[in-house]
This record gives sequence, C-alpha cells and structure tokens, in this order.
Amino acid sequence: MEKPWMPVVAGILDIISGSAGVVMGLFMALHLNAARVVQGAQKFGGHPGGLPAMPPFFFPGMGTAIGIALIVIGVLAIVGGIFSLRVKAWGLALAGAIGGVITGRLLGVLALIFVVLSRKDFQKA
Repeated sequence: MEKPWMPVVAGILDIISGSAGVVMGLFMALHLNAARVVQGAQKFGGHPGGLPAMPPFFFPGMGTAIGIALIVIGVLAIVGGIFSLRVKAWGLALAGAIGGVITGRLLGVLALIFVVLSRKDFQKA
C-alpha cells in the first residue's frame, strides 16, 4: 500500500517548524541571559559588546522560561511530525501540528491543514 502524501508533507513541515522552535528557544534562553549579564556588567563600566539593552519589563528568568517553553513545544512538533510521517497516532500528529503553528507559523499552519484533511488516512493505517 502506498503512503498518502498529505501526512508525509505534514510530518516534514512539522519537523522543520519544530526544529526552528528549538533553535529559537535556545537562542532566546541564551541570548537574553547573555544580554542581562552584559547589561549588569555595563553598570560597572563594562562594554556592552553590541547587545541591546534589556527592556525594563523583563524579569531575570524570563528569557530562560520562554526559551524552555519554545524548546518543549518544538520537541512536541518534532515528535508529532515523526508520527505523521509514519501515519500513526492522529491525535499526536495533530498535537505536533498545533505545536508547529506556535513555533513555525506558516509551515505549522500548512502542517495543521494537511493533518486535519488526512484524518481518514490515519484511521486506515
């Protein structure tokens, strides 16, 4: 039996958007913490190193918390993409596509559309 194309494309898009979410989460956690450290060093006469000043509404662990949340959602999108590629567990593939919407926006929306439209293909497998 030939694999249907929509879940496979949705899985690929989910994996791409989930990977982007993991990279964004790592960047956010590491960059915002580095900017906070540099900003603190700047108060004592240090050079900012080209990093922008932190907005006043950021609390010290906010970058890490948002970064970890993006990493978790990105991993969910990757796992959902793998299940979508295998055309198994429609619910998990749907959850991964929703995670892809959060992390990858356009690619996630396309993956979500393909997963929803291919529900009957998951039920056959």
